[in-house]
Amino acid sequence: MYHFRKTHKNYRKHRKADEHKGDCPFCDTLDERIVKSTKTMNVIPNRVFYDIFEGRKVLDHLMIVPKRHIETLKDFTDKEKVEMMTLAGEYESQGYNVYARGVGSLTRSVKHQHTHLIKITNERMPRMYVYIRKPYLLIHK
Repeated sequence: MYHFRKTHKNYRKHRKADEHKGDCPFCDTLDERIVKSTKTMNVIPNRVFYDIFEGRKVLDHLMIVPKRHIETLKDFTDKEKVEMMTLAGEYESQGYNVYARGVGSLTRSVKHQHTHLIKITNERMPRMYVYIRKPYLLIHK
């Protein structure tokens, strides 16, 4: 998962705004952002899409977010587990990759549990990218 320079700048802007407010960005989800909703889950677009996932261009980037503020999958109720897996299965059958970071992950930016739904192109990206800023070099084989 990578952001190009412009996208990463936008991502940092949103992170800084979230830290300044101190609120959970998923608990404040606005109704107009919701793509699909169940009793316990919302599907929302990610504010800042990844540009590359698994070496391919990202076409769409959604997230399954529990309505209740919880940090881990183990905190789900039985109903939340069923709804999460039902939604994940529905989107997986539409060609989305299902991805979530663990609690201890250094790249996890929000403590509210969320699962990424990432749809990618089938075309391979170039084998090498050179960046002027971090990351300096990304080689994809």
